[in-house]
Amino acid sequence: MELQETRDPHIIAGWAVAVAQALDARGLDSRAIFNAAGIDLAAARVPTTRFPAAAMTRVYELADAATDDPSFGLSIAEFVHATSLHALGFSLLASSTLESFCRRVVRYFRLVSTNADCQMERTATEYRLVMAPTIDRQQYYPQDAWMATAVRFMREIYRPDFAPMSVCLSRPRPREKVQRFEQFFGTTVIYGCPTNSLILDLRDMSVELPAANAELARQNDAVVMALLARMDRDDIIARVRALFIELLPSGECSKEKVAARLNMSDRSLQSKLATRNTSYRNLLNETRRELAQLYIRQGLHSVSEVTYLLGFADVSSFSRAFRSWEGLSPSEYKDQSLGRRSGAAVE
Repeated sequence: MELQETRDPHIIAGWAVAVAQALDARGLDSRAIFNAAGIDLAAARVPTTRFPAAAMTRVYELADAATDDPSFGLSIAEFVHATSLHALGFSLLASSTLESFCRRVVRYFRLVSTNADCQMERTATEYRLVMAPTIDRQQYYPQDAWMATAVRFMREIYRPDFAPMSVCLSRPRPREKVQRFEQFFGTTVIYGCPTNSLILDLRDMSVELPAANAELARQNDAVVMALLARMDRDDIIARVRALFIELLPSGECSKEKVAARLNMSDRSLQSKLATRNTSYRNLLNETRRELAQLYIRQGLHSVSEVTYLLGFADVSSFSRAFRSWEGLSPSEYKDQSLGRRSGAAVE
């Protein structure tokens, strides 16, 4: 049951291990519960193993009956570690800001589970990290636990007392232990919502995080993209992004070149990207922008070197593009990033 190409919803084994540990902590026999659901936990020793979402649904049903605890999903989050999410866990913990953390959740969550759609929405005053299950909509544990895990990781990389502005859960209000939800999240919890969402203060999203590590984040992002490309050959976006990172420094990153590497015509490539509501040009710009932010925050490359790494013809072309993205020149952005880090160190 290693990482595989499949259209059936599935979940990474590290998550299943966290569920098992939460059951064991309650004095329950997790192995027996997983066996009853048709899952052999011994297979989870291979980090890239995937378990069918339908079988995990059965695990949650059995856990519900065994624990009789509506807040059990919060207990699962306590056992999720960076390694539980493979390279994505390390990439998340190395994020430079909470905004980049959330963007990684949205972009790469499919590595963890294909049983949910993640989105990020922004208004004038707040961000919303939204998670909508694609199946198993009535299974509350995984939904509660995903939200709780995100908050736990945010507290680890930002500050221990961090709390969202509010939390929206699609589950109905539990009949008991309601207080545990608000105690865990440290904020108001709203039940019966259309989706599961963390509502985040805009001011928190751009704060430079103390443990930010652009190089570590970039390296693990590359691993995640390679794993996604292996996992699902239909994930055209992950495959194209991986090729961008490989080809940009050579300056030979044309649509024709990328399509040829994917063994398809450039028209076929454009058609496949259109089904994912994007285009070659949009995807190239997004990738360049994110890599530019990483390289400049990292502070190890000159503007000329970043220009080369991103495949721009000259520094002026890169500088114009960067200013259109960020409203700042590359050097101004670098000074601002360094200022944030030094300010955080003084505090």
